[in-house]
Amino acid sequence: MNARHRAPAKRPPGSEAAHPRSDLAARRVMSRIALPFFVVGCALCAWAASTDATSEVRTLWIVAAIACAVTALIAWIDLVVIARRMRGERTWSARDR
Repeated sequence: MNARHRAPAKRPPGSEAAHPRSDLAARRVMSRIALPFFVVGCALCAWAASTDATSEVRTLWIVAAIACAVTALIAWIDLVVIARRMRGERTWSARDR
């Protein structure tokens, strides 16, 4: 299919791809940016929680640190999944030759 090909505005029902794929290279770039960003954010929020004296603000920093840690974990898992899918695509393309 040509890269300039544009999908029609309305598709008839049932015309979706049988095995849709996302752009793995773009996902990999986003995860590679997000992972270190949120790891650093988690460390900074944890440091801020340990140095802040008020319990209300400390709770906020702890929640922010947990949110950053969860997001970093999701980015790491996404990188693992992307690597596995890219390996699988290389294997399938090698079999087709």
